[in-house]
Amino acid sequence: MSDARDQWRAALAPTPQCIPLERLGEARTDAEREHLASCARCQTEVALFAEMNAMDASADSRWVAEELHRRFETNVKPFSPRRNARFAWAAAAAIAIAIAGGVWMETREPSIGGVESTNVYRALSVEAIAPVGDLAEAPRELRWKPVAGATGYAVELREVDRTLLWRSETSASVLALPADVVAQCAPGKSLLWDVAARRGSDVLASSGVQRFRVAVQVPRRNVP
Repeated sequence: MSDARDQWRAALAPTPQCIPLERLGEARTDAEREHLASCARCQTEVALFAEMNAMDASADSRWVAEELHRRFETNVKPFSPRRNARFAWAAAAAIAIAIAGGVWMETREPSIGGVESTNVYRALSVEAIAPVGDLAEAPRELRWKPVAGATGYAVELREVDRTLLWRSETSASVLALPADVVAQCAPGKSLLWDVAARRGSDVLASSGVQRFRVAVQVPRRNVP
């Protein structure tokens, strides 16, 4: 086993005649072609370079080439020139598929956690109109801008500790608050609300949490 390993290392050891990596894509001289015919190291590098060239010449592909070359230099295994070239092609294809899968996972449309069987499209958002910020009196309705393609809207009103006070749905872009809900909008009390635009079971967009508070009215003093 030791003899085979030593032979493998000797076969892959660089020599002054080996083709530099930066010249793998250039036309070779007669001397380089003669050397390539008998050099296992150069044969493998040329085969790997050709495979990389056939792939998309992107930053990911360059990383694949560098990573394979690094592993090729550091790993010690019995070597056969032709079989090792085929292994390099297969390894390059496998890593490229893994990279493509990772890119797809990052760029595909994600879903918001906690919403089962629901696709959420982050490119859209619901623009909340009112109520927002400090108000002179308790709001009577919630309003937002309609979202193209939405078939309905789900609205929730919560305490600042996220306790649900009221939930409702509508197909319009305005929703009246029941009298008992309006009564809970006491002066000085902050409340939260949000609206999600839906198309069937899909959530197209969300407004995010909106906060409002009815201002405390300070009685005016009569100046004599």
